[in-house]
Amino acid sequence: MTPAGHAPFENPYTPYPGGGGPPHDTTPEEGTGELWTFFWVALLCTFIIAGAGVTTWFLVAAH
Repeated sequence: MTPAGHAPFENPYTPYPGGGGPPHDTTPEEGTGELWTFFWVALLCTFIIAGAGVTTWFLVAAH
């Protein structure tokens, strides 16, 4: 949503072939929010994988 009298924000970068880049109407705040979401999801996935690995190691080493 654009305040009255302001032009919409346009991403200055050319999108990658296949749509890999962000849409031109993505605001800096939205982009930052998406980066933080990626960070937390990546961290969560790392903990899940590490937990599964440690659990498996304990189960295999116990026998």
